[in-house]
Amino acid sequence: MTRRWTLRLVTGLAAGALVLSGCSERQEAADTLPEADATPSASQPELPPLGPTDLPMPAEARTQDAAGAEAFVRYYIDLINRTSTVMDAAPLREFSDGCLDCDRIAHVVDKDAALGHQYDGGLISITTMGEALLRETTAEMAMRADVSGLAVEDASGNALPDLSSPAYTNLNGGAALKWDARQDTWIMTALTLE
Repeated sequence: MTRRWTLRLVTGLAAGALVLSGCSERQEAADTLPEADATPSASQPELPPLGPTDLPMPAEARTQDAAGAEAFVRYYIDLINRTSTVMDAAPLREFSDGCLDCDRIAHVVDKDAALGHQYDGGLISITTMGEALLRETTAEMAMRADVSGLAVEDASGNALPDLSSPAYTNLNGGAALKWDARQDTWIMTALTLE
């Protein structure tokens, strides 16, 4: 974007100098200014949407900087939390690459969905997130989180205590990401909460 602006500026200055060098007669100034163009010509093109229609990825999670990495991790946690009401693990796989815990969560959700199980709770709340450590195309960050108790029921509404879990507080964790330039987004490569 900076290069495009620089090229436009240089081209505009060269054209202006050429036009001004041909003026030898004195001209009267115009009484009015031209109207500003309503659509900015140098705005970045809109990115194609990513994620499920009921929880699309926010634009701030699609920037290759520390703020974007943090926003992406928060979005990915929202996708995990979404499985408590929508038994759909496809987005978890879509935005991960080699993330073992992400794949494990997706596998459990798919298996439970196939059996007709329903979840109540199990929501992850990030309580603290450290500053992202950025390299060229990767980011890592530490975090702390709480997880609400999870109740699992079978297709008939019967409680499945062996699959349910209590609440956990003050879990230590971390996330590792890599930048996917093809989709203009981060991808989860590791996620831990202990």
